[in-house]
Amino acid sequence: MTQKWHVENSRLVYDRSPWLKIWEQDVRLPNGATIEGYILTKGQDVGMVFALTRDDQVILVEQYKHGIGGPEVDLPAGYLDDDDPSPLVGTQRELLEETGYAGGDWQPLGDFVINPNRSRDRFHYFLAQDVRHVSEPHPDPTEEIAVHLVPLAELRDWLTSRDHSLATMTGVLLGLSALT
Repeated sequence: MTQKWHVENSRLVYDRSPWLKIWEQDVRLPNGATIEGYILTKGQDVGMVFALTRDDQVILVEQYKHGIGGPEVDLPAGYLDDDDPSPLVGTQRELLEETGYAGGDWQPLGDFVINPNRSRDRFHYFLAQDVRHVSEPHPDPTEEIAVHLVPLAELRDWLTSRDHSLATMTGVLLGLSALT
């Protein structure tokens, strides 16, 4: 069984809340070795949904992602706010804001640590079936989003025709697995 590291010193070195906090820690390992300046981060948890309309259309969103310097097509997702009562409620909020879709039957698909070496931040995945269009999207002022409806039967071909994030591919695989 592995043993916990001992934190000898911890200092917050960067705070851009709620987006990112960075700590440096000096740690002593169980074998006596030390690491000075080990970096830990804290961001925000994310909710992502594999959403299907009543006629089996998968909802995807396309938007510019500055980290890759171009557009990305993903499952609807977003940062969970501190005032969201639960990851489910936050993810439902994000689906409505980004796409104008809501309702349906929701089930959790799991939640996973994004990078266990650096953070406790998590991705929370959901499957939503029978969602319906209830309003126009109202994304954040920093977002420009194109909504795509892809027939479930064409999803695999559509996804292999372009690059996607690991987070989206995980959500797609979890969603497809839950449907079978």
